[in-house]
Amino acid sequence: MKPEEFKNIWTLDDDNLNPISGEKLKGLGLSESSIEFLVKSGLPDSAAPFLSFSKDSNDVYDSVQKLTTIYDFLEPDFEKYIIIGTCNDGDPIVINTGNNDRIEYLDHEDYFSSQPFNSDLSAMAKCLIAYRDFIKRVQAENGEDAFLNSDFTDGQFEVLKLDLKNADSELIESDGFWFQQLEMELELREDANKGK
Repeated sequence: MKPEEFKNIWTLDDDNLNPISGEKLKGLGLSESSIEFLVKSGLPDSAAPFLSFSKDSNDVYDSVQKLTTIYDFLEPDFEKYIIIGTCNDGDPIVINTGNNDRIEYLDHEDYFSSQPFNSDLSAMAKCLIAYRDFIKRVQAENGEDAFLNSDFTDGQFEVLKLDLKNADSELIESDGFWFQQLEMELELREDANKGK
């Protein structure tokens, strides 16, 4: 997915994309395609499921930075990681410049061990759209609070699973972020149904 395409699709519903100045991305070791994506569209302030992303900011904690700029005790092994956001539990979402700009998250409770997220920014953008579309579908078909109450059908869930797989087939198969998120959605629905 090209950054312009992501921008067009994302801003149909949410006007919260934050393009990053090319100046701020210099010296980080990012590939041309990652730089192009971050400059032309950027990432949203936040997106489901409970993700938040860096902005074009001078604040070291709110901008695209080397992970070691924020966590200097991690040097030098972690120089390859460029932080672009966080998961809801505070795990950094990073671009691994040592692995073709693959998107990963780092488990901060396990000495920042690397876990797969997406194969690149383009695939992550497709997954963010797929997840947002899932929530919209569930709310439109099952009621405004349906998603919050884990009230979704097997059919709706299968569409999400297929959309995520089409967005990034390689990493959806692995035990990474999106696979774990799918598992959690099913567990939450099971727990919600126990109370009924």
